[in-house]
Amino acid sequence: MNKKISKDWQDWIKVNIERGCDLEEIREILHKEGFNSKEIKQYTDLSHTNKKLVHTAVVPKKDSLFQRVKLLYKKYKLVRDQLLEEADIGVNKNFLPVDKNFRIETNKAEIYSIDNFLNHEESDELISLIKTRLRPSTIASSEGTDDQSYRTSKTCDLGNLDNALLEDIDRRICSFLDIDHKFSEVIQGQFYEIGEEFKAHTDFFEKDQMQEYGGARGQRTYTFMIYLNDVEEGGETEFLHLKHTFKPKKGTAIAWNNLTENDSVNPNTMHQAHPVLKGNKAVITKWFREKNGDEIFKKNSVIKNDSFTKEGFKIAKFNESLFSEILKFYNQNKDEDQNEHIDGNFVYIPNSKKEASKLIELPEELKEKVHSALKDPLEQWSGISLEPTFVYGIRIYQNGAVLVPHRDRENTHIISAIINIDQEVSKDWPLVIEDHFFRKHEITLRPGEVIYYESAKLLHGRPQPLEGKLFANVFCHFMPSKALRLERTSQGYK
Repeated sequence: MNKKISKDWQDWIKVNIERGCDLEEIREILHKEGFNSKEIKQYTDLSHTNKKLVHTAVVPKKDSLFQRVKLLYKKYKLVRDQLLEEADIGVNKNFLPVDKNFRIETNKAEIYSIDNFLNHEESDELISLIKTRLRPSTIASSEGTDDQSYRTSKTCDLGNLDNALLEDIDRRICSFLDIDHKFSEVIQGQFYEIGEEFKAHTDFFEKDQMQEYGGARGQRTYTFMIYLNDVEEGGETEFLHLKHTFKPKKGTAIAWNNLTENDSVNPNTMHQAHPVLKGNKAVITKWFREKNGDEIFKKNSVIKNDSFTKEGFKIAKFNESLFSEILKFYNQNKDEDQNEHIDGNFVYIPNSKKEASKLIELPEELKEKVHSALKDPLEQWSGISLEPTFVYGIRIYQNGAVLVPHRDRENTHIISAIINIDQEVSKDWPLVIEDHFFRKHEITLRPGEVIYYESAKLLHGRPQPLEGKLFANVFCHFMPSKALRLERTSQGYK
């Protein structure tokens, strides 16, 4: 306990006293660091502080030194005591048509957490883009003040950059929320270095701010924020009224409604970005507006259906002996195929009146074998008990065919499989399928392979014309068991 308090530590004491930190907590940290008790008393004596501590505070360069910044967590104490007068506002229902598994349990606000909304590659690319466009962050202030200590991060606008990834993420956010893009703001990027923060605030506009900041676009409703990296220490997002704190996790999104169900502002959404203590923090944020009671949701009923699997699809090998049996039947009956008419014109050849697909009917015995072979692996994959609904015959797509992106029947085609039987192509003809976060994947199946997928939930199709003679598939569909359907209905699921 004989260490001398260095100039860096003197600066640290000064900074934290000026920020209004608790003196006893400052002294406790100094004692734990092994500093001389007399010097601790000397440098934390308010009657001598201004005389003794005359140096300008600097950011320590060594991470070990920045343990001191942990005291920044305490600097809100007095302010928060005033802000945290309980807001007597309850939110009785959720508005977003998203999976219930994403919802944070609280009756004070509508809030969600979504892991893996972005993958690591997407997150890294966005960080690189943000770093090239940063400017000091500002706040909307009705007093016209610019308190640089209130928000110390850097910001950039990411709209109108003609960047394919940004455009895709923008689309995916809107699709995930099922909100029309015209009600959205451009995506912003924020970057926090050590010690940088955003003190307690709300995203909605106060009454005296609406004219200047709300303008013709109206009040802010939903906020959608995505963490682009793991923060080594600090940088948490804390919702003070909700008593819930989010630790930055790469690719994770949090979303919340800044309004109540009657469209009044919800002070329970007050939140703060804690100072970064070690490393840095990068996020992107997108806000949505609500104007004059206009309906912002597209009301896509399919999106309201909850998902059963993490990604929504899986590639597997089909039962070899059964595949051989189907292939034998297919080769023996090629000449018996018939033109196939599909309701809704989902399969067609652009600029042609030719039939885009043919069909070979399967005998009932083979259909039952397909259902039986797929039931167990699909139940294991989906985690639910299933009932068979349909097995179509062998569909043979013709040269130039397009399968329009679509979702399958909500009542019968819930968990499905596509078995590739045969193909004669000059170029791969992938199935383009969106996952639960609306990322597009191109899946190429070879004969004997099968894709499991949530067919009523996920948009899927083959939008590029088939280049080749033929492409033959078998489709198999299941629905949740009757007992499971009754259970889910009683819980408020569709």
